[in-house]
Amino acid sequence: MLSLLKIQAQKFPVDTILYNGNIDRYINFVFMGDGYTIEEQDKFEKDAHNIIDYMFNIEPWKQYKNYFNAFAIKVVSKESGATHARSASDCNTSNVPISNPDTYFKCSFDSYNIHRLIVPTNITNIFNVLSTNFPKYDQVILISNSPYYGGSGGQFATLTTDKNSAEVAVHEIGHSFARLADEYWAGDNYAGERANMTMENNPSKVKWANWIDEKGIGIYQHCCTEIAKKWYRPHQICKMRTLNVPFCSVCIETIIERIHTLTNPIVAYSPNIDNVVSKDDLIVFKLTELIKPNPNTLKIIWDFEGDIIGYNVDSVVIDPNNIDTGNYLLSVSVADTTTMVRSETHNQNHFYTVIWNIEKNDLSNTKFTSIENKITYSAFPNPTSDYLHLKIETEKPLKGIEISVLSVNGSLIKKMTKGLNITGSYEDRFDMSGLSSGNYILQIKGKTIRQSITFQKN
Repeated sequence: MLSLLKIQAQKFPVDTILYNGNIDRYINFVFMGDGYTIEEQDKFEKDAHNIIDYMFNIEPWKQYKNYFNAFAIKVVSKESGATHARSASDCNTSNVPISNPDTYFKCSFDSYNIHRLIVPTNITNIFNVLSTNFPKYDQVILISNSPYYGGSGGQFATLTTDKNSAEVAVHEIGHSFARLADEYWAGDNYAGERANMTMENNPSKVKWANWIDEKGIGIYQHCCTEIAKKWYRPHQICKMRTLNVPFCSVCIETIIERIHTLTNPIVAYSPNIDNVVSKDDLIVFKLTELIKPNPNTLKIIWDFEGDIIGYNVDSVVIDPNNIDTGNYLLSVSVADTTTMVRSETHNQNHFYTVIWNIEKNDLSNTKFTSIENKITYSAFPNPTSDYLHLKIETEKPLKGIEISVLSVNGSLIKKMTKGLNITGSYEDRFDMSGLSSGNYILQIKGKTIRQSITFQKN
C-alpha cells in the first residue's frame, strides 16, 4: 500500500503546448513520453510540439484547431529507448538490436507478433501519472523515445520518434480519438463495425451512403482472407490505409463528429446570472466566448417567442419598453454547417442552445434567468421507404415539442406529435409509407428548440 501511494503521488512538470481556453470546456490532448531521461526532456517537448504543429495543418484538424488544448507531462525514465524482444516473426533482426531499458511505461515492440506494433505495458503507471498530474485529459498520446518505426491505437495513441512519427501520430489518433478502423486489412481479429468499416455493401444502406460516388467514396472489399472478403471500406486511398495521403471524406466526417460530441462551442455568455434591470435599461444578450472553426462555419439563430431576431451575430438587444408585462423566452442556437459533414443525412446532428426566461413585472422591472443545453438528434434510415426512426438526446428537459412533416417549401403535411415533453432521451418511429416519393422536412419545434431535418422518401 505504501508503494502504491508513492506512485500515485509522483509529480512531473506539465508544460503547455497549445492553449485555446478553459480545460473544462475545450478538448485536452495530453502528451507523455516514455524512455526519455531527465537530460532528454527538452527533446520530448520538441517531439510533442512537432506532432501538434504537423497535425493541425491537416484537414480536418486545421479547421478545428481552436477547439483544442495540448499539454506535455514530462515523465522521466531511468533509461532511454523502448523494449525490443525481437520476437515477432516480421522483425528485421539485422537492423533491430535486442533491448530492455528501464522506462516508466515500458513501451514494447513485437506486440501480438507484429514488430511495428509498439504498446505501453505498464498501464497502471499511465493512469497514476494522469490522475496525479492532469486528470482532465480527453486523449493521451504516448511518444516512445525510439528511432524505430512503430505505433498503435487503442485507448492511448502510441508512436515512436521515427522520421514518420508525425504521420503515424495522426493515423493512430484517428484510431484512438475518432474510433476509426484501419482501411488496410490489419487482421481477422481487428474486424468490426466502425464508421469506416462495415459488412454492408448495399449503396443505399451503407453507413456512408451520403458520400457514395463523391470524392472517391465507394464500397471497396477488403482482402485477402475469407473473413476479410466480408468487410468493406469507403476509399482506396486514405490516411487510415496508408501514410502521407489525406483522410477520406468518411474519416474526416467521423473526426468532426467526435469533436462535436466532446465540446460545446458556447463557452460563455451574458447575462448568465439572475438579475433585475430597470424599465429604461436595454438588455444585451451576448455569446461572449464562442469556439469557432476556421473558416467559421457556425450558424447562429436568435429566437424571441418564435420570431427570429438575429442571424449569425454574437449578440442581440431587448428593449423592456417594447414588451408587455409577462414571461418571455429568448433562445440562441448554434450549429456547425461545415460541408465536411453531410448534416442533412448524417447519423447525428448537434446543436447548442442558451435559453433566457425574461420576466417583466407590474413595476416595469425585468428579471431574467438563463440555462444552456446541448441537443443531439438523428433520423434514419435516410432515404426511407416506410418508417423514419427519430432519436433525440438532450442534457436539459424540453417541453411542448411538436414534430411535424413539412413539404420542402414549408407547407404542413401532418403533425406527428404535439405537446411532447422530453427528459434525457426520446425515440420513436413515424410511418412515412403514405407519402409520395420525394424530399420532405421533419420539423422539431418548441419554445426552446426549432430544428429541421431533410429526408427523402423512396
